[in-house]
Amino acid sequence: MLEYDAEEVTAYLHQHIPITRAMQLQVLPPEAEKLRLTARLAPNLNHQETAFGGSIASIGILAGWTLIHLRLRSDQRRHQIVIQKSEIDFLRPIEADFSGECLLPTESDWEPFLTCLERKGRARIELQPQVTVNGKIAATIKGLFVARVLSDH
Repeated sequence: MLEYDAEEVTAYLHQHIPITRAMQLQVLPPEAEKLRLTARLAPNLNHQETAFGGSIASIGILAGWTLIHLRLRSDQRRHQIVIQKSEIDFLRPIEADFSGECLLPTESDWEPFLTCLERKGRARIELQPQVTVNGKIAATIKGLFVARVLSDH
């Protein structure tokens, strides 16, 4: 389980990734097996009165990005984390507030990522965030994330 202060992480995202503030994104308190973010529907509407596809993709990608950010912050080094590739399947329209969630990677996925990051200063990991509305999956994302260690100079 990831340990973090949800309000602190929300403030960090709002400061460093401004779209999260516009989306009214909030980080939810820690859960046993996943990281979850929520967003209000109103600031994310499209012309059909449903959630805008870009907002749906963003909350899913942000769930994966934030999970990696939180897992690496105990490292004491600075990291750059980016999405290298993503594929999204939109499964249903979103007509209410919605969530982006990402399961914590298994140790068999996380350990090779950390080993590569330590050895090469750069590593990739695939995560599969989901976007849900009213407890139902509305979109699935397959994302390849890259992290690299930043030098302190």
